[in-house]
Amino acid sequence: MHELLIGLIVTAGGSLLNFISTKIYNSVTGSSKNFIWKNTYPALKSIQTPLEFEELKKRTRIVVIDDEDSFPISLFQAENYSIDKWAAVKDYSKLENGFYDIIVLDIKGVALHISVDDGLGVLESIKRKNPSQIIIAYSQHSFDLSKAKFWELADEKIAKPSDYLKIKNIIDTLIDSKFKPGRYIETLHSILRKNGYDEIEIKKLDKELIKVIKNKQQPDWSNILDFASNKPELVHQIITIGNTLLKFFK
Repeated sequence: MHELLIGLIVTAGGSLLNFISTKIYNSVTGSSKNFIWKNTYPALKSIQTPLEFEELKKRTRIVVIDDEDSFPISLFQAENYSIDKWAAVKDYSKLENGFYDIIVLDIKGVALHISVDDGLGVLESIKRKNPSQIIIAYSQHSFDLSKAKFWELADEKIAKPSDYLKIKNIIDTLIDSKFKPGRYIETLHSILRKNGYDEIEIKKLDKELIKVIKNKQQPDWSNILDFASNKPELVHQIITIGNTLLKFFK
């Protein structure tokens, strides 16, 4: 009886020690192991939901910002693309916060009210605030070499006027190649690394995003990003990219 009691105490003590150890390990490393040291949460990349192109197309919000009527909006609408048309930048916050997944941006005559560099200034500003934003530079003007850095930021360039099929091919290619959860995950990780955060913090962010996805809830960004509360631009970038990423799991 005495030996049985000692055995039970040792077993209970070992289980408690193991439980405490896993809690400490998870807290320090950002991992999600349970008491038998198996991961309770998979890697963020492993829960990607594969979507057919037609479904991706339906989910992709596109805005065309052009002071002329050269873009074949009606043809895209007839093919069930979700597409808006602005004659000039009228709601910059929507461009900056990732509301639109693809921005087709005329580089002349659309943004002088907010930037001396017009559309090119908007392009640079958006890419700084949200590096994952897909932007097509749209222009009938020859490329100004003095603005080379702006052009390099664009994901694609379209000369206008261009026919519907050429534009459609470019947009479809961008949807198929860049409007993917894996790309947004990689961008999030890259931004954190560039700001000096290690793999432990990256794992912690992944874990919190997985919780949001599994529980089908709205993210509490102030709690999730408490580690970066003193870096408002970084917080803005993560929230914008994170919200775009979560679109794939709704």
